[in-house]
Amino acid sequence: KQLLVDMIAVQDIEKRAKELDEMGADYIAVHIGYDLQAEGKSPLEDLHKVKSVIKNSKVAVAGGIKPDTIKDIVAERPDLVIVGGGIANADDPVEAAKTCRDAVKGE
Repeated sequence: KQLLVDMIAVQDIEKRAKELDEMGADYIAVHIGYDLQAEGKSPLEDLHKVKSVIKNSKVAVAGGIKPDTIKDIVAERPDLVIVGGGIANADDPVEAAKTCRDAVKGE
């Protein structure tokens, strides 16, 4: 089993990510909530911050990832990409899932 720590609503993400990395978390998940997504925030900035301070943990990313934005996320090479509403709320969820899968696989 592995431990994934969700960083949604964490104020000082760099400090907390470093602490969690030192504690041995398997994954640290950058997660942008709906409220911040509505203001136009992307997980990219926090993803950069977390990746810059961790040494051992893997990084996951979630929040606001959609078929039209996933390539930017994948380009940052997270270890795990979580897509929820970008598939569930799509006009064609099957096509959205395929697009996301293909982006993650590099296709």
